[in-house]
Amino acid sequence: MKLLISGYYGSGNMGDEAILTGLLGAIRGRYHVTVLSHDPAATSCLYGVEAAHRYFGAPSALSRCDALVSGGGGLLQDATSQRSLAYYLGLIRWARRLGKRVAVFGQSIGPLSPAGLHRVAQALRGLPVAVRDRHSLELLKGVDVKAVLTADPALLLGSGESALPISGPTLLIPRGGYPGLTDALVEVATALGEAGAPLATLALHADQDEPEIARLLSAAPRTELWRATTPLEVLARTGSAGYVVSARLHGLILAAATGRDYCGLVYDSKVASFLEETGAPAFAHPIDRDTLVRTVRARPAVPRKRISDLRSRAWRGIDWLENLLSNSNEVP
Repeated sequence: MKLLISGYYGSGNMGDEAILTGLLGAIRGRYHVTVLSHDPAATSCLYGVEAAHRYFGAPSALSRCDALVSGGGGLLQDATSQRSLAYYLGLIRWARRLGKRVAVFGQSIGPLSPAGLHRVAQALRGLPVAVRDRHSLELLKGVDVKAVLTADPALLLGSGESALPISGPTLLIPRGGYPGLTDALVEVATALGEAGAPLATLALHADQDEPEIARLLSAAPRTELWRATTPLEVLARTGSAGYVVSARLHGLILAAATGRDYCGLVYDSKVASFLEETGAPAFAHPIDRDTLVRTVRARPAVPRKRISDLRSRAWRGIDWLENLLSNSNEVP
């Protein structure tokens, strides 16, 4: 079967690349895969699959494939732009018009305006949909779109356990565009730095996050700057931390995958959902910085059973997808 995968790939966001790494690793060898990418050459080189440009190569790729997998990630939202939502819904509608099998997989739905939610409901109603968090499940249920619950494929990159000691530095992961969250990370960096505790920082999306990294390094000059250019490098870096404080969802997911304890700064419902499901400390606006600093110093353990359950759910999602793709009676 010729499978076309669509997502925010080839744009330098290590979170989305981790999703693709986990998904391809789980299904490798079973399908002829093409990935729609902003940088097809880089995607093809990194993953050893065919890749086509997400805009210019999409018509040809859609015509050649047997099935489109839309996801994973936070694709169906209109908070960042209307164009992004129009693009992903357009691919889904186009594939359906061509008679291709379509699955929406491993996605978080939203944030959406009322108009955007209506458009998503129209496009997804009657399609097989698997979302990665309960908030998305309930959102779709409210507009009469049936879905099943899976989990982020990036969780499959690690076992959820680690034999490494927890003596590594506290890893601070910022998110560009959210200066208030960086303010909280600066507070942590300053407090821990003054106490002589080792610190590190890492950008998951260099183009967006480097200004926030610069702020952290200015506030705590002894902070070590870690670099990673592939999802597996990010995974290794995260696994060597003693504790992770992340303002990005996949900083938390990869910490969970490597058995590191973590707490999160909430900028979106998908982050809140992940922290709630795994039982990790969550800090939403307005962030109580004193409590945040105390939490980071204490490094509370995240329940391993919850992470194990979430990884099992991710594997069940892969089974769901493969069963769907192998069912010749499934209508697009």
